[in-house]
Amino acid sequence: MKSTGNPHIDNLIFDLKSNMEQYMIEFEPSYTQNDIDECIALLFEYVIEIFKTKLKNEAMGLVKSTILSLNNLNDRCDGSLIETNEREQIAEIVILASHEMGYNSVDEDITEEWRDF
Repeated sequence: MKSTGNPHIDNLIFDLKSNMEQYMIEFEPSYTQNDIDECIALLFEYVIEIFKTKLKNEAMGLVKSTILSLNNLNDRCDGSLIETNEREQIAEIVILASHEMGYNSVDEDITEEWRDF
């Protein structure tokens, strides 16, 4: 099982994946397991990479590129992959990982500038 090195963030990512998969089973949305897997991979990659950063500017570049990639993925899924609950979970993961590095406060939404979902 993949890990970011932070058990709390790992649990948040696994919860998001589980919620997306459960929704897919119950409601048959326009996204697939591959779309879920891509979303989760983007989040793991983001967290792993942000933990390697040394500068806030570098970290904010990662935030931007990750959010833009998630926007594109959600657009390919007709906006159905990332809805309100998923948006909140994703924002929490992105914000918390950056906060762990001291780049922002835990209540500062660093995703909002680029987020379309």
